[in-house]
Amino acid sequence: MSTFVLFCVLGGALLHATWNIIVKGGSNKLYEIGMNALGGGLGAALLLPFLPLPEAGCLPLLALSCCCHLVYYLCMAAAYRIADLSLGYTIMRGSAPILTALALMLVGQPLGLNGWLGVLLLCAGVFCLAIQQKAKGSLKGILYSLRTSFAIMAYTLSDGFGARLSGDSLSYTCWIFFLNIFPVHIYIFLKEGAGYLPYLRKRAIPGLSGGVAGLASYGIAIWAMTVAPIALVAALRESSVIFGMILAVIFLGERLTLLRLVAILLVAAGAMLARLG
Repeated sequence: MSTFVLFCVLGGALLHATWNIIVKGGSNKLYEIGMNALGGGLGAALLLPFLPLPEAGCLPLLALSCCCHLVYYLCMAAAYRIADLSLGYTIMRGSAPILTALALMLVGQPLGLNGWLGVLLLCAGVFCLAIQQKAKGSLKGILYSLRTSFAIMAYTLSDGFGARLSGDSLSYTCWIFFLNIFPVHIYIFLKEGAGYLPYLRKRAIPGLSGGVAGLASYGIAIWAMTVAPIALVAALRESSVIFGMILAVIFLGERLTLLRLVAILLVAAGAMLARLG
């Protein structure tokens, strides 16, 4: 992997952590995820006229992915209401690749040695986080974050198989981002839509920019996987956990204890190994 590609992948990981910081930093997490979906979807809409339509065979998986993403957004909003970003983001981002690998193992794609080492490191990291949260009297943040990881696993599998059937992975990705606008906003307007538009006007720049950052992060990863080993790119993207920790301390004022630092490093290492395994 060239130095240029390396910095691009790390930049994509930083963008991913950044949009999570924006969601966490807003006062209404549900509205924040709505703006994030809107920003990413509008960015994708600008690219769709230049891309081929996906093959018809992937449409059921495209619909399934939209449902999985809705669940993901709602679970994320709930997790960020009660969990620090350095805790919630670490668990969501670190657990998902390992849950995905375990799910694939059930359909005949076994884990290698790196994969199992990744599982052990992740479990150790989550255990460290659990010790600290238990001392605070609540494990709810960890449980909500793990629930979000299962939603990430679901859309990862759906998108993985859907992209293969689509004939063009970039087109499929942009359609996912664009279509995600609608279920999230239908839910928001049905549940508590009266305050969404004033909130959107107030937070439009950071909220929509976060969605564009998410789209750019994903686009960088797709491009990098065409010019560098896929496993290496996927592993390097997990450095977003480290970026999330740093940004949470700088911009959200979160307190970073030694135990939490060790846990974050364990989870990041475990996720990287799982990607390589």
